[in-house]
Amino acid sequence: MNRSDMVRRMCAAVDAGDAEAFGAWFAEDATYVFGNDEPLIGRAAVVAATAGAAGALPWVRHVVDQVAEVGDQLFCRFTIETEAPDGKPLALPCVTVIRMSGEQVVEYRVHMDISPALG
Repeated sequence: MNRSDMVRRMCAAVDAGDAEAFGAWFAEDATYVFGNDEPLIGRAAVVAATAGAAGALPWVRHVVDQVAEVGDQLFCRFTIETEAPDGKPLALPCVTVIRMSGEQVVEYRVHMDISPALG
């Protein structure tokens, strides 16, 4: 499977609220950092955080704008579609950098401002 397809499958899992399927892509000791939050360490922490984030938003859809592969890293540009607390649609820009080891994600860094979706 090519890396762009992998990213799309990961996004589809998040959009479907399937934290376990999303987490299955991660190594047991992977790190995950969202914005300025403290790093999460390990697949179980990634699954728990993904499940929690899915519950914080009414719905989410990832639109994959671009995936560029450079060595063992993927640079992904997304538009995250959801809605604000007042019900207005939102399209939030997001860049994620993913470092791979073989077929597993070992580092995942999300760069976005989610505050418009949280109120």
